[in-house]
Amino acid sequence: MSRTVHLALGPHDAAVRTSVGGVLVHEGRIAYRSSPWGLSRWIDAEDGGAYVVGSGALAGAADLLGTVTGPDDLLPTTVLVDPGHPVEADVVVAPRPGTLLAGHQLGFAAGPWARHRGDGVTVFARRTLPDDVTPLLGESRRALDWMLEWFGDPAPWGTDYAQVLVPEAPWLAMEHPGCVLLSERLLTTTADRRVAVVAHEAAHQWLGNLVPPRTWADLGVFEGLAELLGQLACRALLGTDADRYLEHRRRSAPLADVPGVDVRTLAATAGLTEVAGPIQHAVLFHRVRTDLGPRVFQRRIRSLVRRRTSVPTSVDDVWAALGVEPRQPTRVRLPGPPGARRGARPGEWTGGLRALADVDPATAVVEARRAFRGAGGRRVLEALDALADPSLDPAVRVGLAAELAIGTVQRNFPE
Repeated sequence: MSRTVHLALGPHDAAVRTSVGGVLVHEGRIAYRSSPWGLSRWIDAEDGGAYVVGSGALAGAADLLGTVTGPDDLLPTTVLVDPGHPVEADVVVAPRPGTLLAGHQLGFAAGPWARHRGDGVTVFARRTLPDDVTPLLGESRRALDWMLEWFGDPAPWGTDYAQVLVPEAPWLAMEHPGCVLLSERLLTTTADRRVAVVAHEAAHQWLGNLVPPRTWADLGVFEGLAELLGQLACRALLGTDADRYLEHRRRSAPLADVPGVDVRTLAATAGLTEVAGPIQHAVLFHRVRTDLGPRVFQRRIRSLVRRRTSVPTSVDDVWAALGVEPRQPTRVRLPGPPGARRGARPGEWTGGLRALADVDPATAVVEARRAFRGAGGRRVLEALDALADPSLDPAVRVGLAAELAIGTVQRNFPE
């Protein structure tokens, strides 16, 4: 059984028709979102070019499939995109037809992209992008070569690795097969950060894409493995020049539980549940690698990939493949708000967070964290009130929990 997603792009919305096994399962017109989850569209202010990006991550799959199923919903999938107005410059970047994909792995891009080609790497960017993509091409090739040697397997992406640069993204990258999305901010950041991110997404082509998670709650181990391999590749490719960045990268706050809901199990927040999660899980895997030795660790991960390619894989499956007892990241239970404040009227900044309920999850997390940092001395108690409010959007609560776990609350409000 296979799945076909057909999109006809218009100036304000897209017509979507999705069939499974030749049977129509979803049809409708989907309005574009303001940030790249589901279907989004923007106009380049400099030349008027219209660009559309589709991402199934963080429940964005609902735009493309009509629903969000679990990450084990793997089907051979073909994405067909009609730009809606035949223009020679229109370019569509999509996974190879028939690629085995779950809904959250779906990603494509359409528009008058400029192609920048390297040795088996193509970077698609808006035509008016002022920054040079040449360093990114070279660094991507080196990161891919490192991963190919480490995994010892053929490239999951075939002959060409496609990356699309997206402006104003609330994240740095997404690993969609056949259409890796990168933030334009990567072009102006430091080389060590850029290499670590690109290598992280390359590692996901095996761990997370080729070997997929079984449930939303299993995403954390795949993020951790990709993070560890991204760090190892960064150190191998840049040498001691990467040490300062990697030392900073490995410092992370403990993970915070969000009261009243396990956001690890929700499609809209699973990828954001533990903002420090990839780093925390990477620390665990780094310790396992040290205990087992680098060669044994590598051999067992290679075996995992060979045995479980296209097989939904759980946290327990990963630890069993490594041959060690499961380990959990450090977690903290944030205290509830002081009794006198229960039912208190929200402060101006926390009241404003409620308006983010309709914003895409990644943006909601980013804005919640910014609001917390900008609220001065009022922030902690009001954030605790907000965190305990079950009516507040889960993604906003994820952002607040991440900030509260940094350390201030642990010192001032011990359990």
